[in-house]
Amino acid sequence: MKIWTTVSVLALAAATSAFGQEDVVELAPILVSANRGTETLVEEATVSVSVIGEEEIKERATVNTQVGEILGKTVPGFAVPTANLTEYGQTLRGRNFLTFIDGVPQTNTLNNDFRALSGIGLSAVEQIEVVRGTTAAYGFGGAGGLVNVITRKPKDGERFTELSFGLSFQDEEPGDSLSYRMQALTAQKAGRFDYLLSLAVKDTGSSFAATGERRPPDSFGTQGGTDDIRAYDLLVKGGVDLTESQRLEVSLSTYDYEQDSNWAGRVAGGSIAANTSATPSAGSLNTRTPGTENRSLSLKYLNEDVLGGSMDLLVYHNDRTNTFTRTEFLGFEYPQYETESQKTGARLTFNTPVSGATRVVWGLDVLRDETKVNPIDTAVATTPDMKMTGYAPFAQLTYDAGRLNLTGGLRYEVLDVDVATFFNGTSTVQGGEVKYREPLWNASASYEITPSVTVFGGYAETFQLGALSRALADSTFASVDSIDGEGQRTESYELGIRGGFGGFDYSAAVFRSDSNAGETYDADLNLVLAPERIEGIELTADYTFNETWKIGGTATLLDGDYDTDGDGVRDSDLGSDRVAPTKLTAYVAFAPNVWSDYRLDVLYSGSHDPDSSQFTGLQNIESYMVVDSTARFDVGPGTLRVGIHNLFDEDYVPVLQQSYSVQAFGYDDYYYVKAPGRTISADYTIRF
Repeated sequence: MKIWTTVSVLALAAATSAFGQEDVVELAPILVSANRGTETLVEEATVSVSVIGEEEIKERATVNTQVGEILGKTVPGFAVPTANLTEYGQTLRGRNFLTFIDGVPQTNTLNNDFRALSGIGLSAVEQIEVVRGTTAAYGFGGAGGLVNVITRKPKDGERFTELSFGLSFQDEEPGDSLSYRMQALTAQKAGRFDYLLSLAVKDTGSSFAATGERRPPDSFGTQGGTDDIRAYDLLVKGGVDLTESQRLEVSLSTYDYEQDSNWAGRVAGGSIAANTSATPSAGSLNTRTPGTENRSLSLKYLNEDVLGGSMDLLVYHNDRTNTFTRTEFLGFEYPQYETESQKTGARLTFNTPVSGATRVVWGLDVLRDETKVNPIDTAVATTPDMKMTGYAPFAQLTYDAGRLNLTGGLRYEVLDVDVATFFNGTSTVQGGEVKYREPLWNASASYEITPSVTVFGGYAETFQLGALSRALADSTFASVDSIDGEGQRTESYELGIRGGFGGFDYSAAVFRSDSNAGETYDADLNLVLAPERIEGIELTADYTFNETWKIGGTATLLDGDYDTDGDGVRDSDLGSDRVAPTKLTAYVAFAPNVWSDYRLDVLYSGSHDPDSSQFTGLQNIESYMVVDSTARFDVGPGTLRVGIHNLFDEDYVPVLQQSYSVQAFGYDDYYYVKAPGRTISADYTIRF
């Protein structure tokens, strides 16, 4: 693998390509809070970060209805969208990531059900921050990084109300595919007090492939789809400035959706050889309507005058229930089930000056996570109820000397997991307690060589429980006490460069991550835990010609392999459901006047031929290219946004569905589902 050794060539190319550009365009500095109670300029960060602002979210939300879709099309290292509700198969640098909404963790620590990004609608989102790479300093887990979704809030002296209405349809089936969305939002910040109230409703129709086939409402196994759903999104926020240095904030959010489809019957008919998409039959196999209920409540106290620095305390509770679909696959019937997760926690953070340019960010994370997997149409649960109590003191020392930034720290995680006695399908497994004690180190630095060139790099560790419940269900353990309590530990290395010259901004990063017990699945869909390594390169570039024209793009190259037989040699490639094919993105933005602008976005997913025959995700992956277009117009008292997803009606199957369509086992009959064809959207917003 040559990825790690080619960074100097790529970084040099990225840096030197900007010389000679003129007409410098001054842009406002971008801040990333990274869920730690402090803010850092992106250009000074010692790790790779991506920030998607409010205006870009509004542009992309016209044609992309999910947070995961936007991330897959904008963030390097993020796997391509799955045309699904779930983020299963949509990894960050080949690994699972943590999701936060306003600092409140959404990811299920004990049994990842891959619904964390679907816990909020885009209408309530102001900014999305992505820290790419191992991030033990920010929460429990996060081998691939973290996504922090920040909800909207009013600015000083601002008072407004927004009313929005949108619809979308596919030109070949406008009736059955018709979807609509509505939102009402009001907010004010006056004096010491501020509030925001947002209510959104979304109702979606069916979707159809470019070749006309109706897509299953759940287009990948039982992971959840975006067709035939009705969703409600409520956000209530309030804040008060207690004094000049103290502030109190409270936030309540709820996101509910149900998928009551007339096309939830058996899925079949997919064929790679015949290039036919698997289609659903009429009716429903479900005993209960699939859906999600996600509720979060948080209270935050900030004090900017504690120990010469600042302090913030976040207390939160998150309650999520996911009801999955029932399915039939290769003649087998798989029962319907739901997952329940309740997370209660607190995070206390101090940002304390030490001397001169040195400060320390220190504090304590506490999390209580209770998870149940409940069978709906069977009498016996084959997955245990689990409760985790975790706490983690942390300290991060930072030295900021202007051009040089150094940071390093330790997070010590203490996790106790109680597992109830359960029946794993063949025998009873006696419950018990599993304990983990993990010191996790990190160190990184950035150095500004010139005002236009900054290099950065570092090392970080993280720990996660992994698929503990799945491992117990797949195994023949007689007792929980007999399992290996080692967990999954990941070590990550990164080296990069970023900067800008005369309207041109760029970044390049190369990384490697090693884990002792990575997760994949064999051809029979059994869990396999094995040592693995993932390497990659990420590139970004943006060029602003003037106030009218701007272009840019990203590139992601990944490679990964693992040890299948424990002999110390990594002898098989990781599948495309973990390590995605080469991803290229590009955009052109045109703003000819103040009342309109236009944008074209291109996503290219390359071909991939993993070298192994033992495991799923190892199908040969065919390349595809998807083009989206959007436009904004000031019309009357409001703003009209129109967009076309899949402008050229590309006939393709997303990477995840391709990777599971193993012809030798007949899996393509079920998993080979084409992506939606051309979809036309429009939104109109009035603000007063």
